[in-house]
Amino acid sequence: MSKTKFITLGTAGGPTPKPYRMPPAHAIAYEGGTILVDCGEGAFQQLRRAGFDLKQVRELFITHHHFDHIGSLFACLGLNMMMHRHQPMNIYGPPGTSKILDHLIAACDIPQATGFSVPGQTLPHPRDFINSRDIQPGEILYIDDIRISCCENTHYRPEDQFGKQGPISLSYRFDAPDRSMVFTGDTGPCLALEEFAKNADLLVGELFDTELVINRLRATNPDMSDHALLQMRQHFDEHHLTPEDLGQLASRAGVKKVVAVHIPFITKSAEEDAKYVSRILAKFSGSVTISEDLAAY
Repeated sequence: MSKTKFITLGTAGGPTPKPYRMPPAHAIAYEGGTILVDCGEGAFQQLRRAGFDLKQVRELFITHHHFDHIGSLFACLGLNMMMHRHQPMNIYGPPGTSKILDHLIAACDIPQATGFSVPGQTLPHPRDFINSRDIQPGEILYIDDIRISCCENTHYRPEDQFGKQGPISLSYRFDAPDRSMVFTGDTGPCLALEEFAKNADLLVGELFDTELVINRLRATNPDMSDHALLQMRQHFDEHHLTPEDLGQLASRAGVKKVVAVHIPFITKSAEEDAKYVSRILAKFSGSVTISEDLAAY
C-alpha cells in the first residue's frame, strides 16, 4: 500500500458551480506533509473536510491562472492570517503567479477592506509568510523527498508555439520514493505530456465532453451567437481532453492507473460514469476511475 496519496479535493470542470462537485483543487499527502495542487473556490474547506490541518499545508502548486483553478488564492491569504500563521507558505506557478499574489497581498493593506481583525488585534501579514515563485517548464524542485517536475501543455496554445511569449499552462509530476503521480491540469492532446508521464503509477487527468457542454451553453445562454459558440467549441476541442484523448495519453505513456477529474457533469449517476469509463477504456487497457470529491488514490 502506497504511503503517498493523491486526494481529489475538487473534481468539477469549468467556472460555473456544479451541484455535486467543487472546483479544481487536489492534495498530495505524504509522511512529511501536504502539498496543495491548484486552488479553486472552496479548496481550504475541502482540505478541512478531508481531515488536513491547514497550518501544515506548506506548498501550493498552480497549473494555470484560469479563475476556476485559483479562486481561493485570496482565501489562502486571509485564512492563514486569521490562523496566525508564521511558518512560510510557498506558492509556485507559471509566469504571472507572483504578480497575482503581489496584488492580492496589497489588497490586505486596504483599511477595513478585508475584515480580518478586530480593533487592537494584530495579525501576521501575508507578505511575512507567503513566498511566491514563478517557474518555467522543465524546472525541478524537491519538497522533502518528493521530486516535482513540470512541462508545458496545450491548454493555451499548440506545441509549435511552446517557448514563445504568452501564457503557460503546466502539468506536474510528483515522484515520491514509493510511487510516481502525474497531474495533467487542463490540457489538450500533447506529445510532450505523453513523454512527461512515461511509466507513471498514477495519471490524474482532465476529462471533457464538448457536445455536452455546448448543448448546455445553448440552453442556458440562448442569446449567445453562433460565432461565440464556434469559438468555444474550437477551444474545447483543441485545449481539453475527450475521454478517448485521455485514454490515448495514458496508453502511450504506459501508466498503470487513470483517475479522471475536471469533470463537466451537473448530474451524478453510476450509468454516466460507466459510459465515460468505457470511452477511456476504448484506448487504454489499465485501471480507470471517474473521481469524486475527497477521494484518495
